[in-house]
Amino acid sequence: MVALWVGAVALFVIAALFIFWPLWRYGAQKNNISVIDVDARLAENVRLFHEHIAELETHLAAGRIDAEQFAQLKLEQERALLDDEANIRAAQQTRRLNVGVATFAVVAVVAVLSTYVLYRELGSSADVEIRIAQLEKQYLDNRDYQIGKDPDPARTREMISLIEERLEDNPDQLQYWFLLARMYMDVSDFGKATNAYLQVLERDKESAMVMAEAAQAMFLRDGSKINPAAADLVHKALKVEPDNIMALGLAGIEAFGKQNYLEAIKYWGRTVKLTGADSPGGQALVAGIERAAGLFFANGGTQEQLDAARDGRHIAVNVLLASDVKVGPDQLVFVYARAWQGAKMPLAIARFKVSELPKRVVLTESMAMTDSMTLATVDKVELVARVSQDGTATAKAGDWQGSIGPIDSAAAPADLQITIGEQVAP
Repeated sequence: MVALWVGAVALFVIAALFIFWPLWRYGAQKNNISVIDVDARLAENVRLFHEHIAELETHLAAGRIDAEQFAQLKLEQERALLDDEANIRAAQQTRRLNVGVATFAVVAVVAVLSTYVLYRELGSSADVEIRIAQLEKQYLDNRDYQIGKDPDPARTREMISLIEERLEDNPDQLQYWFLLARMYMDVSDFGKATNAYLQVLERDKESAMVMAEAAQAMFLRDGSKINPAAADLVHKALKVEPDNIMALGLAGIEAFGKQNYLEAIKYWGRTVKLTGADSPGGQALVAGIERAAGLFFANGGTQEQLDAARDGRHIAVNVLLASDVKVGPDQLVFVYARAWQGAKMPLAIARFKVSELPKRVVLTESMAMTDSMTLATVDKVELVARVSQDGTATAKAGDWQGSIGPIDSAAAPADLQITIGEQVAP
């Protein structure tokens, strides 16, 4: 902000020099003739003119000059008289310039002050200040992240204060309401974040992103509960943008809360397909899907109903641990499907701890590592279940595993089972 005003002042000084320099220069010349009595000067010139004419007439009468010479000399005297009068009038006008300079100086000062006041009232100085503060906050936050430190929330609160002040003057600035909502989310003020998001929706009623974020703010404000208003926003967002990840996750939470476990599995399965099963959010959703499936079965649901509700191909397998296998309860188990012939990259993969065995695992298209290699891209697969010694997905000597195959990926039996009981050779 300081740089803006310094630049403005510098431009004003340059402009003033272009105008005041000529005025000052001619004003200095004016001071040299300010004591001249214009009328007396003119009268003296006229007197001298008549004296010269009288002398010429005397010379003409004495025959020293002829009539033609007399006329020429008289004309020259008349021209000299007119030139002197013009110079005296110009000097008189220069004297009056003093008033013009003073007036201009006053007008210039008034113009500068008026410009400053009008810019403060009607200009974008507040927007410039917010932008500068935002850039500084981003720089400092990124620096904190690089050294493993959480950003100072005081910066966010300072931004909130600046935006709130700006919105008091201009409450229809949609981008500031949206930015304010996210700032409130950053400081966990979910009530004010909700209100800010609703202000955005009053001005942009068709934004799926804003609907989903507003529903999330309501969800957090209400203690991780989906109220009717939030649910309405979620379903409106999905109508506008069916692949909105945030809305899909919230829709699954709503369905789960209503004990509609098949719907929850459907929404969360779609989310995992979009985000990937290996992402942090994807892993949590896979666990949620498994929990929803367990509750579905506990409430009398059947595997056929669950399979019918899933999107795309899926393979369910029961994973057991042989009694003579000695592994720790916190070791990771990887269960995956890979092509029976061809590349060995997993087409679908799940992981969990040994302590959860025995466990029924459902591998789906959404659990693929890439969109180009899923259960739908091959006809025959091999299922592998392995206990990792070092927590990585790559098989190493000493790991325990089991496998079955080939399995028809389009019509896998419902009673598949893998027993982990073979140790990977060195």
